[in-house]
Amino acid sequence: METYTTDDALTKMGFGRSQALVLVYAGMGWVAEAMELMLLSFLGPFVREQWNISPQNESMLSSVVFAGMLIGACAWGFVSDKYGRRTGLLFSTMFTSGMGFLSALSPNYLCLVALRFLVGVGVGGSHVFISWFLEFVPAQNRGTWMVIFSLFWTLGTILEASLAWV
Repeated sequence: METYTTDDALTKMGFGRSQALVLVYAGMGWVAEAMELMLLSFLGPFVREQWNISPQNESMLSSVVFAGMLIGACAWGFVSDKYGRRTGLLFSTMFTSGMGFLSALSPNYLCLVALRFLVGVGVGGSHVFISWFLEFVPAQNRGTWMVIFSLFWTLGTILEASLAWV
């Protein structure tokens, strides 16, 4: 009986419908994460005017997201390694969505800062999207598919800018 490694099986199978579905699923998550990060570059000036905050406090809104991502990357990486990539993706995406929704309802600046930090914790799990996708791609094509996958981030930023413009 012939045995195969995972990479041998993926190479023999090639890139097919299953990988395309994983690409679309993970890519849509990557689009959403890009939009979540771009959000405050468009809303920051509005928040500053609405709540009469300083430019330094406006920039704090973006900074706390990246601080949260630092923590989230470690936490979601651990969750994904221990419980599986799909579980890590599901919970990080749900967490990001929930905190993003709550941040839209923020009654004041401090609440918004705290919730945007938590959004950053959730977004820190977005690196799992690319890891998860690349596990389904034949090894000799991973570099090419990584570049193609990165286009989803660009699509998210374009979509966010388009929505802000409208």
